[in-house]
Amino acid sequence: MIKVLIVEDDLYNQRAVEKIISDNFPEIEIIGKATGVQESLSIINQHLPDLLVLDIHLMDGTAFDLIRQTEGYEYKIVFMSAFHEYALEALRFSSVEFVYKPFDVNEMVVAVDKAIDELQDVSYRQKLETLFSNMDINQEGKQLVLQGVNNIKVCHVNEIVWGKAITGGANFYFEDGSYFFAIKPLRRYEAILEGYGFFRCHPHYLINLNQIKEINENLLRIRLSNDDEVLYEVRRFHALKEKISQRLEMQKILQQ
Repeated sequence: MIKVLIVEDDLYNQRAVEKIISDNFPEIEIIGKATGVQESLSIINQHLPDLLVLDIHLMDGTAFDLIRQTEGYEYKIVFMSAFHEYALEALRFSSVEFVYKPFDVNEMVVAVDKAIDELQDVSYRQKLETLFSNMDINQEGKQLVLQGVNNIKVCHVNEIVWGKAITGGANFYFEDGSYFFAIKPLRRYEAILEGYGFFRCHPHYLINLNQIKEINENLLRIRLSNDDEVLYEVRRFHALKEKISQRLEMQKILQQ
């Protein structure tokens, strides 16, 4: 049996999560419910759960306070939050599961199901370390977790030159000439990276605007800093120029 601890200070949501898990996961045993950090610590020490369904804001602290105090334990997490805040952006970059509240049954089922799939993920602690790093640094230093078939790659966002949609996932190409195959589709990463200087210039390509070396309007091609060339769609060219102009203007402001 997979042992799960539910940590939620709203008793209505706590009962809702308990019912969703009980109704949909016969392989899961709910070994406890808690409303705060200290109560959770006691249950974790006693029962060693495999999975935490964990609200970010608790009665006596935050989910991150709890994680820092249980670094020696091996468990996976589904985060919950009603707040669309910087912490949730850090969760997305770190490739850990979370749901917005109020959530529906399907959202919670999918999140728990994905977390169960990660129970054997030996790199999970690295994802959590990336999460804490992303909460403490500025935009330019953001790190992204790329999930591969059997491993992960943690990279700085500004190291990525471009990404390519391929069957079964996406390839990402880096400044040092390396590449990495990620099993999530390119559109997932586009949603994360579009606010960090990335642009979908073609259905197959996502480029880092800071890595553009040259644009050939006759051939509809963009040459990037690593000398790779990608096509762009004519209908996206106006938006591409606007994005580049905005980035240049922002850089001027920051340099003043």
